[in-house]
Amino acid sequence: MSQAIQSNLLPSRHLSLPRAPTLSFASFNNKYASDSCYIIGRGQTTYDYQNLSSLHDPIFFINDAVCLESVTRSETFFFAHDPQMLPWLDGSLHSTAVLPINGKLFTTATTTFPHTTPTLFYHWPRKNKESLLQLSRDQLAETQQLYTHTGTIHSLLHFVWFCGFSHATLIGCDGISSTSRSPTQGLYDPRLQNKSQSTPAWQYATIRQAQDLLAIHLNLKTTYQGTPK
Repeated sequence: MSQAIQSNLLPSRHLSLPRAPTLSFASFNNKYASDSCYIIGRGQTTYDYQNLSSLHDPIFFINDAVCLESVTRSETFFFAHDPQMLPWLDGSLHSTAVLPINGKLFTTATTTFPHTTPTLFYHWPRKNKESLLQLSRDQLAETQQLYTHTGTIHSLLHFVWFCGFSHATLIGCDGISSTSRSPTQGLYDPRLQNKSQSTPAWQYATIRQAQDLLAIHLNLKTTYQGTPK
């Protein structure tokens, strides 16, 4: 990886994580070749979260679902795109954070966060994002970019593929939307801590369609557990 590209992933002027060691994006290139992982979202699910304690595969948490990290015994990751998730960088996390250095997350005023766990930065593509899906893992390691669409899960799926995983079990990622869009219905799983105080963007159907197409394109096998009836 060139020094010029690596320097682009240094924290921006909006970001200061003085206590968090920075991991190399390229070091995750095919690191988990042919392995399986779990992806946990915030959607309502019948899954018993206590079962996470018996898993040995790596677990990727989307946004506030990372509140479940205390239940787990396996390796865990925190994936987030939106500035509402900044409260999770308060030093309480144990999961490895995977964050977009030039995305929406760090567009707020200059702030120092007491975040301490290893952190991996990547770039959001500014244009031709679909072309990233044609790159090999080695080429992606050079660009240090991940595909973006309507949901955080799309960049996460691209990263899961980059890491070499061949199968992902998805929980709370079913893309089920309430037809009423009521503030009290169709929200996130009520068992999860909503530390971000965020609300749904109601793009569930679009997100689910895109994530299924993306998984097919990446030849990533997916299994859904806990899907509500």
